[in-house]
Amino acid sequence: MEVSLMGLAGMGWIAKSLTAAAELDLADHLDGTPMTAEELAKHTGTHPETLEALLRILSALGVFGRDEAGAYRNTPLSDQLRDDHPQSMRHYVMLSGGLYADTFTAVTHTLRTGESAFRHLHGTRIYEYLEQHPADADLYDKAMADLARPVAAALADAYDFTGVRRVLDVGGNSGELLKGLLTAHPHLTGTVLDRPDVCERAAAELAAPGREDLAERLAYTPGDFLKEIPGGADLYTVKNVLHNWNHDNSVVILSRIREAMERTGAGRPADQRPRLLVVEPLIETDLDWMRVLFQMVVCEDGTRGRTDEVQRTQIAEAGLDVLDTIRLDTGHTAHVCAAAH
Repeated sequence: MEVSLMGLAGMGWIAKSLTAAAELDLADHLDGTPMTAEELAKHTGTHPETLEALLRILSALGVFGRDEAGAYRNTPLSDQLRDDHPQSMRHYVMLSGGLYADTFTAVTHTLRTGESAFRHLHGTRIYEYLEQHPADADLYDKAMADLARPVAAALADAYDFTGVRRVLDVGGNSGELLKGLLTAHPHLTGTVLDRPDVCERAAAELAAPGREDLAERLAYTPGDFLKEIPGGADLYTVKNVLHNWNHDNSVVILSRIREAMERTGAGRPADQRPRLLVVEPLIETDLDWMRVLFQMVVCEDGTRGRTDEVQRTQIAEAGLDVLDTIRLDTGHTAHVCAAAH
């Protein structure tokens, strides 16, 4: 598709249209059952002509398919808008096209001041906002689970968990990363450290029927990772967390993890002391700067993107050594760290 200013200016409309498709469960309705816009409108309680316009533009972009008779079907892209797809991105699409996109209406504030547009709009950081808005918090949890599933699968294959028994995921939200690791490696047990409201929702979801095996091996511990992190784990993970915090707070989070590792590893031989996996998408291409701008607009004041060099600097400032670096096929870099001695 040829890029034009008019086309770029309309990307916001496309994002909102994609969000609407996710909210209306269009992909779930079309799963195995092609329909015309009129038929689909009956199932979704929508206006047929307006729905036709939305489906036409999303089909032109490859999200849906359309046959000569005017019936729409799913494509590999819209399949990921289904709730039951193993790599579903439905909730992330709704978060990105909803709360995140709405925050970008104040991007000029960030450009003029360098301050968070989210704080400018809502008077607080996103995490405090979520504590006061349960519906947004539930969507955020599910969106983070969407992002974590492919990383969990990649990390489960890329890292050697042979000598690991207990894993603690710092800021692990609903525990989707650990669910993937524990499923792939049945000898593991895991603990998620996150805000009390997050842990309460996640524990309730895990108690649902059919999750008995994981419920016995996965626990949630409420806490503040800026203050203290529990010891006792063989491996600590912190994924897609640091890029939501400014430099100083990132170093504090890493320092609290290092303190927990030192308490746990005291008296152990060096090769048996706990390790830390710092898993982040880093700045590697020009397109990665879109994520950097997002962090400046949505996250706390002073948040910036990280190159590999900047990430290593933060790790070192927290008193940690990088032992190895693993590239994941999700675009993430995992730095394997130990407490410096």
